[in-house]
Amino acid sequence: MTKKLKIIIPVIIAVVGVGFSLFFFSRGEEKFQLVPKQRIVKEAGGEVIGTEVGTGWSTKENPEEAVREAVQMALEGKENRTPGFALIFVSSGTDAEVVLFEARKLFGDETKIYGGTSDSRAVMTDKGSVKAAEKGYDYTAMKGKRGLVVMTITSEDIVFGVGSANFSAYPSVQEASRAAILKAIKSAGKSQNELPKVILITPTIGVEEEVIEGIEEVVGKNTPILGGTSGGPKFGVLGENEVYDEGISLAVIYTDLPVGWIFEGGFDVTDPHTGIVTKVEGQAIVEINNRPALDVYDEWLGGKIEKLYEEVGDPGKIRDLLTLCPIYRKYTSPSGQDYFLFSHPWPKDETLKDRSIMTSTKIKVGERIYLSRGTWETFINRIGNLPVKAKVQGGIEVGKKPLLGIGYICAGVMGVIPESEREKLSPLINYTNNGAPFIASFTWGEQGHFPGIGNKHGNLLTSFLVVGRKGQE
Repeated sequence: MTKKLKIIIPVIIAVVGVGFSLFFFSRGEEKFQLVPKQRIVKEAGGEVIGTEVGTGWSTKENPEEAVREAVQMALEGKENRTPGFALIFVSSGTDAEVVLFEARKLFGDETKIYGGTSDSRAVMTDKGSVKAAEKGYDYTAMKGKRGLVVMTITSEDIVFGVGSANFSAYPSVQEASRAAILKAIKSAGKSQNELPKVILITPTIGVEEEVIEGIEEVVGKNTPILGGTSGGPKFGVLGENEVYDEGISLAVIYTDLPVGWIFEGGFDVTDPHTGIVTKVEGQAIVEINNRPALDVYDEWLGGKIEKLYEEVGDPGKIRDLLTLCPIYRKYTSPSGQDYFLFSHPWPKDETLKDRSIMTSTKIKVGERIYLSRGTWETFINRIGNLPVKAKVQGGIEVGKKPLLGIGYICAGVMGVIPESEREKLSPLINYTNNGAPFIASFTWGEQGHFPGIGNKHGNLLTSFLVVGRKGQE
């Protein structure tokens, strides 16, 4: 971390802290009430715009109280108290059914709702990182608060549509996902041949590749899909009126405003170790180069897996080590651009007797995989720089404040960043996003778009979307 950044971070945190204090002490005890829609006409930098965006959060244990608090915060000072669209992310372990019911009761039927569970440890907005449970992977050991974040959007320049599907109600995940995207397009008042500018998705774990296949059957491979797998260890996605333990929630966005996005990992890909996957079982890699996969992987790492197992025997510590040393596949577009799709591997058997390695992706026999390396310092800087890269991709002026940002950040990446450093994530994003409202979920898998190739699912990645203002191209 540079000296300049070390100086900037405390300043940002101080400013954010002052902002929090002013916000909370000025809220008072005004009664919360939603009122009918009004036409929005606001001045912003001399231009008349038609968009209001707000964010709110809560850590209240009672889910009804949490929704009311977060929604009231998001709509504070807004002219329109019935937003057209709402994103809701809740930390795993929160009663998502009650959250959705209360949100629907507050918003009414006009508001289109999309969202799902984040990792049990946190959710985040521009107002800060909302710490929830202490533990990540073991639901029975979770201790701490629950977290809920909301983003409300009402816009004359953006059309949203939402769709969802319960996988159990369809013959296949692909068909469920196809039904969800068609429902979302209809919800936006569009026809099937009118492709959205971007699609946001939150699927449950284990079938992400099939979800993408189903959506691409409708919109093709050139429409960007950005999203993240619902966080666990208790998974859920928010349908229009129901929460699904195994399903898909998605939203389509139609707009003429400038839009930019980024889907990346940020690991060092110069390590020479590589091999061909020669045997798989589901999401487990059984063999690499016709040898036990764990043997090969541990050799690539200089025996660190076996050594760590002998020293501490803690599967969590091994997972953290391998978060910093993931495998990846390389894709080259027709234009010659290389893209890297990372997968987080870990021993299938905690005793290391079974020499397979698990991933949260489906890697096929015959695919070549490579070893990469990273550090938590790299992660935190990469996350802080997401809005800049998204704006560059979308041709949006880097120094300008966009309307909003929506992010999906790998929970495994968040988990290896020291806890004392995680609270810097929101201020860093705020700094590069010029203070625009944003919302982010910590996910158990990430989905994004590789231009010229299509949409992919991987691990240890981030997807981030920015929507700019008129004239920012």
